Amino acid sequence: MANNISIHVEPIKAQGHPDKMIASLMSLIERGVLKEGDILPPERDLAKQFRVGRNALREAIKVLEVYGLVERKTKVGTIIRRSTMDNVIKFAFAGLPATPKVFDEIQSFRLVLETGIAASVVERIDPPTIAKLTGFIERMGATDDMREQALCDYDFHATLVAVSGNSIIIRVFEVLSEPIKRLMELGKGRNGATFAQEIHRKLVTALKQRDAAVYAATMREHLDAGRRFLGTDRD
Repeated sequence: MANNISIHVEPIKAQGHPDKMIASLMSLIERGVLKEGDILPPERDLAKQFRVGRNALREAIKVLEVYGLVERKTKVGTIIRRSTMDNVIKFAFAGLPATPKVFDEIQSFRLVLETGIAASVVERIDPPTIAKLTGFIERMGATDDMREQALCDYDFHATLVAVSGNSIIIRVFEVLSEPIKRLMELGKGRNGATFAQEIHRKLVTALKQRDAAVYAATMREHLDAGRRFLGTDRD
């Protein structure tokens, strides 16, 4: 059963910055002031406490809803959902700045992760999954929309990670999903999309041949090239 709750928040001094409201509500969740099942005060009351307009407050709550931290129910209000560590960490990583340094750090991490699971991916791959991967490559080449290309790229790699069967790695990759997608989109400038299709086809070929060494080397080539590409593209 949901519980109505009274909370205290500091007024927002700078207008038009929902991130400050998000940070305040996140702090209450992390500290356990707001628990699963608690209902936030009515919008008019909470907006008054923050000293912001209701539209700005709704924007902040919408962000928390996207990350699964709250749920809005008609005639009930905004309810705190089970605040798992995955949600909290995912939310934090979503705000990483899209800079060459951040991209390089994420690519370095992915290099360790995605080459490390090469043997298990090759061992567990099956024809339906290869067909699924091929479909992502075809979709990537069928659109000029860089965001859509990035989503296909992410889904391709997320599928490979899922094939590994390692639940911890799967969770970590999901937690980093938003910055990975955003940085993949930045990497699609110039000829990035063309290179992405080519290198993904090489990965599929290695999987079909069940050659873990070639697969790992190709993945390394892919992620290393991505680091160089964005660094050049952003200079």
